Amino acid sequence: MKRNRVMFFVSVGMLVVFTATACGLPALPGSSTATLPPPPATSTTAPEPSPVAIQHLVQPSSGVTAIANAHDNEESETGATEKSVRGGDEFRINRFERPFTATDMTYLPQIDIVGMSMTKDDTWYYVQIKLAGADTTTGEMSGLYGVEFDLNVDGKTEILLVAQGPFGADWTTDGVTAYVDNNGDIGGISSKPDDIYTGNGYETILFDSGKGEDPDAAWARANAANGIVEIAFKQETLRDFPKWMWNPLASAYPIDPTKFYFNDTFTLQRAGSPVKGDNYPLKELAGFDNTCRVPANFEATGTEPMGCQVQAQQDDIEFTPGTGGYPN
Repeated sequence: MKRNRVMFFVSVGMLVVFTATACGLPALPGSSTATLPPPPATSTTAPEPSPVAIQHLVQPSSGVTAIANAHDNEESETGATEKSVRGGDEFRINRFERPFTATDMTYLPQIDIVGMSMTKDDTWYYVQIKLAGADTTTGEMSGLYGVEFDLNVDGKTEILLVAQGPFGADWTTDGVTAYVDNNGDIGGISSKPDDIYTGNGYETILFDSGKGEDPDAAWARANAANGIVEIAFKQETLRDFPKWMWNPLASAYPIDPTKFYFNDTFTLQRAGSPVKGDNYPLKELAGFDNTCRVPANFEATGTEPMGCQVQAQQDDIEFTPGTGGYPN
């Protein structure tokens, strides 16, 4: 699979009805025969219990040890004027460079990933996603940002963390969700599009805005001034796997985690293309950017499935049926 140059170094509202019986007050002398409105009847419906506030015990700080970093294609210089990309979008192998709206191809800097890095401390991993800039309308990091993890280094990811912006500079669990593919059907049988795909992608929710076994499992924050979104998660989320592959993503629109990978659930004709030609412009798959995969805690050899170097050297990767899923 031919890849463009990528330099190595890194979801998911109640009406209480009050009924009134017809009754009236007697008319006062000299008054009209009209009656006053009936008083409201007392509702017999029990009030809804107030939601229990999530009690956080710990929260992230900042990473102190570097793990990995890389750069991605950047469209900030030409995207707004040319309304296209020069490279980096390869639908066939699920690599996308689409920081534009559909049809009119308006450039979205808050979706254009230009770099990524990962750090850690004793408890947390931190993923920093560097975007070309903030939303030009709101001045915020308004997208959906996330990271996928391939724990087995077999080409099929098992965990997806996403954080729905906008965020402030303080750490929050609001809008942060962790999904898992337990049945190993991510990607079908190959890294290329499957003729018939019947999988359900990331079908299990581990964590959702502080709800889950651990209310402190994952957090997010952003610095719109420098275009960085940061996602922190406890190291135990990765089941203490010693090494893995990972890649960030950014989306201007909500995504369906059960529809991964996109090259298995869209056709190229439906998706459109950011490259001027037969399928240009973007259609159903727009406002999305991801990267090839970066190794963590090991030195890449160039044979890792879906890795940045591998995609520049190797044809389609065949997945072994039955592999994948959240490793035990």
